[in-house]
Amino acid sequence: MMKICLKMTGCRNNRYELDRVLAWANANGVSVVPNESEADYSIINTCTVTHVADKKSRQLVRKTKNQNPNLKTIVFGCAARMQKESFEKIMEVDYLLPDLKAVLGFLEKHKDARPTGDIEEYRLQWNGARLINRSRALVQIQDGCDNYCTYCIIAAARGKSKSRSADKIIDEINEHVKNGYNEVVLTGINIGAYGCSVTTKPKESRLAELLRQILDETDIERVRLSSMGPEYFNCCSGRRSASTTTTTTIIEILTNPRICRHIHLSIQSGSDTVLKRMKRNYTVEMMDKIINRLKEDIPGIAITTDIIVGFPGETDAEFNETIEFVKRHQLAKVHAFPYSKRANTLAATMEMVPDSVKKDRMKTLQTLANQYRDAFLKSQIGESLPILWEAEVKPGIYEGLTDNYVRVHSVKKPIIRSITVESIRKQDLVMD
Repeated sequence: MMKICLKMTGCRNNRYELDRVLAWANANGVSVVPNESEADYSIINTCTVTHVADKKSRQLVRKTKNQNPNLKTIVFGCAARMQKESFEKIMEVDYLLPDLKAVLGFLEKHKDARPTGDIEEYRLQWNGARLINRSRALVQIQDGCDNYCTYCIIAAARGKSKSRSADKIIDEINEHVKNGYNEVVLTGINIGAYGCSVTTKPKESRLAELLRQILDETDIERVRLSSMGPEYFNCCSGRRSASTTTTTTIIEILTNPRICRHIHLSIQSGSDTVLKRMKRNYTVEMMDKIINRLKEDIPGIAITTDIIVGFPGETDAEFNETIEFVKRHQLAKVHAFPYSKRANTLAATMEMVPDSVKKDRMKTLQTLANQYRDAFLKSQIGESLPILWEAEVKPGIYEGLTDNYVRVHSVKKPIIRSITVESIRKQDLVMD
């Protein structure tokens, strides 16, 4: 019987796709082994969000094949699609496939058995199988993007936005509940655009409606949201009344104790002029209102974000606007990264910021962000928080994650995937 191993670079959407390969393997009696030395095939899902991600994807393919020259590599994903000619030249690539559907079709054919399900929307048959993310189950609710931000190639890599049906999402979550999962992470390229005909029409979003349905029709203990664009906090969805604003509608749902107190806002910059050059669909004033409202209505919430440093044309004054934004809101965590030039994007034709300037700005922003991250973590000392226990990270040391995105360690052995309420001590905090 075929043996496969699963590898990836990139985001939760890539991980979710490998979870579906795992579900297929479990349903078909195919062994999933932990490393390439035991495998017949290695399925590698690639990422192209930056040029560094492209490089890491190519390196992973070569490293995997070099560990076991006898295995066959099956390479797919965003980098494989967008850099097709480059991957075709890599000797370590045995099969270059366009997407997950093609991967599952290939595996069905080569296991010498008839198909057992709809390849387009493969039904998850976990039967207690350990997922790649073993403590929290990923559930993809949406894929693709129509925004075409000037720096980004993900819209081209993932295609047009498409939302899964609510019934299929509910069924999948209930399947995870049956298999002992207490937290699901809703993921997608642009989850705020769930239900939109295109991602550029945020008023069509039905994310709030979906969240209500999940709360009503499943017994999942915790629901965590992945990255969201700020513009979707001002859209109309869910139950409405003449007296409620759109923002109130969404935030009312987020105050439900079963939804994790953690929002990752895809901000990118704290300067309106930079946001305009990026072709982002929101303003700094809008973000200020959203963050203030979230902190007011959901005490203890962790608001995290991504910020691009050195976007083409970024002046000192524009960068300082971003610094002031971070100071104003003291975000729980900032993922800062320097602008990465991507071919076939509008930003690539703009005036570049020198690397030395980007390096200095990165240091300034990251130093500030780290101060606020440490302050947020220390503010949780003495709080009684629900902790999802994820793994034994060292002998006798167990790691868990609070609902508001604080990692903790414990020497007390928990049940993995269980949630317990614990008083947070200074020595428990994982200071990342």
